[in-house]
Amino acid sequence: MKNILFIGGAGFIGSNLIKPFVMGAQYNVFVYETPLANVSKISSFEGKMTLIRGFLSDYDFLTTLVLENKIDKVVHLVSTLIPGSTYDDYKREYENIIFPTIKLMSFFADRKIEFIYFSSGGTVYGNDSNEKFKEDDLLAPISYYGLSKQMIENSILFENRVSKLRYLIIRPSNPFGPGQTLNGNQGLIAVAIGKILSKEELIIWGDGNSVRDYMYIDDLSDAFFQLINSNIENDIINMGSGFGYSINDIIEHLNAVVIEDVKVRYEKSRSVDVSRMVLDITKLHSYISVQHTPLAIGIKQFYDFIKEPK
Repeated sequence: MKNILFIGGAGFIGSNLIKPFVMGAQYNVFVYETPLANVSKISSFEGKMTLIRGFLSDYDFLTTLVLENKIDKVVHLVSTLIPGSTYDDYKREYENIIFPTIKLMSFFADRKIEFIYFSSGGTVYGNDSNEKFKEDDLLAPISYYGLSKQMIENSILFENRVSKLRYLIIRPSNPFGPGQTLNGNQGLIAVAIGKILSKEELIIWGDGNSVRDYMYIDDLSDAFFQLINSNIENDIINMGSGFGYSINDIIEHLNAVVIEDVKVRYEKSRSVDVSRMVLDITKLHSYISVQHTPLAIGIKQFYDFIKEPK
């Protein structure tokens, strides 16, 4: 049995990613979260995984944890930024997330521990005319969020060259589905549903024609679990649906599901938002068999889940 550590595994993405690991019999699962982090999304896994509280910057505590529990794989999911984050936000991210992460890489390399990094397929490529972005395309982020992801990716590749760090970089598209926060500041589909339920306006930056790649969270979780079980190393893999939908497309799909149409207000576009982002997932399909829930079905399942009596 292998031991896997998720750093930042209690959020929307993390709680879904760890699900197949805790439900199976192949892994001992450890989740590392900050002392004040809300862990309600993983409370149902109590007894099936080990939750440890601490800071990413506490190098001695974290490395001791890894050694004492004989961790084989570390999954890094931590980020405090969003595409609209400011320079001050980025400075805090560098001090609390980026630098501590880079410091840990040589430790992982020395002990042959695989480092799996959840990057961002939606922001690292930047604004380009590409129909679909491939893993070897130029990275040109236009937001501090994307820049932070690129910095960690570059550090991983550097550590692999100099110290043979075993790594896997995942570049996910835009996941959505059950467990996603409805009143947050990112995740179009979730935020739109939240606005519908609260009868508030949904603010769209631009004319609504910007295109994104969306992936239902269960599909993302399944694909990730398959990749980890396939023991794929030293590669960068896009993870998405391979299909592009505009913001206006999403609104149309939502209007087809809900009783009351989405109230929309269009505002001037922001410089940090890319105009088109669709991932080429040829490499992903070469490694595993990927399930793709059609967007309309995924949106309906998400909405029905929210409306279910709890």
